[in-house]
Amino acid sequence: MKTFIYIVIIFILGSLVYNLAKYHYSESLFSDWNRPFVIGIGAGICGLLLALIMLKYRQLKPNLENQSKKG
Repeated sequence: MKTFIYIVIIFILGSLVYNLAKYHYSESLFSDWNRPFVIGIGAGICGLLLALIMLKYRQLKPNLENQSKKG
């Protein structure tokens, strides 16, 4: 599962780089051309945060299970 999360993070970072490269910085933020790239950048940031939270949860899961058995 840990390897899968790392693969997903690499895929999301690639998507972010692609959307940032295609974004036209000379046009306005929500112009017709830039709108899909802005949505892609936002989705990439959300996905990256979720993947990092899942990775951190997988690291803390053994400690959480030990605490619940003691209590």
